[in-house]
Amino acid sequence: MGCDINMYVEKKNPNTGRWEKLDNVFIEDHTLTHIKGIVTNQFGLTKNESDTIILNYFKGVKPKNKWESYIYNHIEKSITDDPNFPWWVDSSKFPPPYTDQPYTGRNYDLFGSLAGVRNPNMEVISGWVKGLPDDVSDTICRLSDDWGGHSHNYFTVKELLDSNYHKMSDEELDTIGVGTYFFRDVVNSLLELGDPEDVRIVFWFDN
Repeated sequence: MGCDINMYVEKKNPNTGRWEKLDNVFIEDHTLTHIKGIVTNQFGLTKNESDTIILNYFKGVKPKNKWESYIYNHIEKSITDDPNFPWWVDSSKFPPPYTDQPYTGRNYDLFGSLAGVRNPNMEVISGWVKGLPDDVSDTICRLSDDWGGHSHNYFTVKELLDSNYHKMSDEELDTIGVGTYFFRDVVNSLLELGDPEDVRIVFWFDN
């Protein structure tokens, strides 16, 4: 049986000092890959051109010219609000790309580095699994109760940045099986949310 991760993000409210769950502020990676593939084929772009234009669109960067503006408009019109739209059959629409989870993949070596799950030979970032934070937000507490799961853990972005994994080269991360996506792309997206000590991931696993 496979193992999945349930990962959410909290940010400390500067006025109350309480941690609050963030909602749909991330782009779901599988959806983004799908959109990139369709746009690349429809507009005859290279992969790099497609990646740049689409990422700029989702980041709110203004189009540089009429051609990019046309592609922006196409993306905007193609995104559906219907999560059940059969986009895997009909490419005329794109699924809703936003999610409240910064990572939804299934990399067991990464799971080992985060909580010793599925690969107990990996060094866990904190050295042990901490459980849910004592000051976890009510929303994530309810999600945890609903999901159940095991090996609950959490890290601030600063802890991720200070970890041995983040300090590794891309080649080293690939060699040990963790890969670069989480400690590069995901961590960079978390850095954009605020001070590294005031943003954290809270997660657990289910089988």
